[in-house]
Amino acid sequence: MRDHCGCRAFPPIAELSREHDDILRLAWQAAEEAGPTARQELLALLDRHVAKEEQALHPLLHDQAELTAQRCAALEAEHAELRVAITEGAFGRRASYALGAHIDEEEMELFPAAMFAFDDDHWDEATAVFAHVDSGAVVSTAS
Repeated sequence: MRDHCGCRAFPPIAELSREHDDILRLAWQAAEEAGPTARQELLALLDRHVAKEEQALHPLLHDQAELTAQRCAALEAEHAELRVAITEGAFGRRASYALGAHIDEEEMELFPAAMFAFDDDHWDEATAVFAHVDSGAVVSTAS
């Protein structure tokens, strides 16, 4: 797990980062695998993870002026593109590398921004959204 800034001390960020590690492992398996098993596992984890980011992290960062609407839209478009590649069986090495770059941006830019911008209420809100997503109450945010 990467932690260049100490932001993993905040449970929502630690959770997202652990999920990133699992996503990267599954992404490489999916890129190398001929069958659908790793892609299905990746998609299930990615859908939950993306819901947490798009329903908690992104809006809270936007509210704190740490994420522009344009950058938020671009990140969410990348989520959608990755989902399409997985569901259409077009998830290969290039898509895995693109996913890695996307995760690096979140780890190096968004997570530290959250660490400095969020107060206790923001962390509580993120934690509540994450619990809601993990309970299965929220389905995929993808189209």
